[in-house]
Amino acid sequence: MRRINDSIATLCGVSDPDRVTQRLYSLYQKASIAADLAGLSAVIGAIDDSIIGLANPGDLYLLKAHAAFKLHKLADVQSALRAVPSVYDTDEGRLIRADLDFQHGHYRAAENGYLGVLQRERSWGALARLAHLRGKMGDAAGADFLYEEAEDQLTAKEMRAYAWLELQRGFLDFTHGRHGEARLHYRRADAAYPGYWLVDEHIAELLGAEGKYEEAAVILERIASTVDRPDLDQAIGELYELAGQSGPALHWKERAVNAYLQSAQRGEVHYYHHLVDYYTDVVEDGGEAVKWACRDLQLRENFATQAALAWSLYRAGRFSDAVCWIDRALASGVVDALLAFRAGEIYAAAGNTIEGRNLRERALNHNPAVAGFHLHH
Repeated sequence: MRRINDSIATLCGVSDPDRVTQRLYSLYQKASIAADLAGLSAVIGAIDDSIIGLANPGDLYLLKAHAAFKLHKLADVQSALRAVPSVYDTDEGRLIRADLDFQHGHYRAAENGYLGVLQRERSWGALARLAHLRGKMGDAAGADFLYEEAEDQLTAKEMRAYAWLELQRGFLDFTHGRHGEARLHYRRADAAYPGYWLVDEHIAELLGAEGKYEEAAVILERIASTVDRPDLDQAIGELYELAGQSGPALHWKERAVNAYLQSAQRGEVHYYHHLVDYYTDVVEDGGEAVKWACRDLQLRENFATQAALAWSLYRAGRFSDAVCWIDRALASGVVDALLAFRAGEIYAAAGNTIEGRNLRERALNHNPAVAGFHLHH
């Protein structure tokens, strides 16, 4: 971060197009590493100001698309890609378009997009995207193989990328209940890129799933002191609740929901799905959960937003409606323990106890720890 800050300071006030672009990339990198949503919004504004004076702004439109994607502004992503035809058809443009397909529930189109780019170049970014999709569709072994191939494409200087890939491999194990294997990957990530808060976040989640609630909370509090992440505040509150400390739990949960609502009042959409999680799992207010789930679904309809609406309807006591939406999520072909577990709860509440039991058993076979603590990713 110090090197990035030095680069930004050096490039401040420059007018040369290449150096302007370099400065904006540094600002984007800083905001991305810190998970700074306000910083990402500022980058988009700076890009808009700079594009006007550039003869060939294609790289900046790609950068704008990436920043908008992190803010969940999917319509803005599409607009940035279409602004320059040559950008739209680059490999990077094709990958972002495939990411959009995934977000909108077009899984076959997303896979075809990733494979099309990989036919031209086995880049680590394309391999990682395909691995994520294959993992979601139940091919854990194939996904891990692709992540490993992605690591092989990296140079010795790309240690943050290597650490990120190790986290994905570890999280894949975590979602299957293989905590020992997950821990090994997380340790490799930490050794490769020490001090990376994202590694600590995954380690804290693992500790929480193992019942070490206070130890996990301390790690997340340390991260929360350096990054503005209300979703971590919520997780800290949940951990203290599980540890039987109601006072600190209430403080952190209220801090989280206030930040979520303030973000939404500013017209931001990034925390819609976190508001759904909060109102379904923290305070169990079905009506509020349904409201935010519908807003999130309007932005992107995929298995996750369909399942979130189903779970919200379940909390609201609208069991038949919940069954309709969880069926849509299950029909996606996604293999996910939490999805199946909640589907089982919904079916049981709607009176179909046999299917409810089958779904819960499927979830527990996939991940015996599915009902334990997890972060709201």
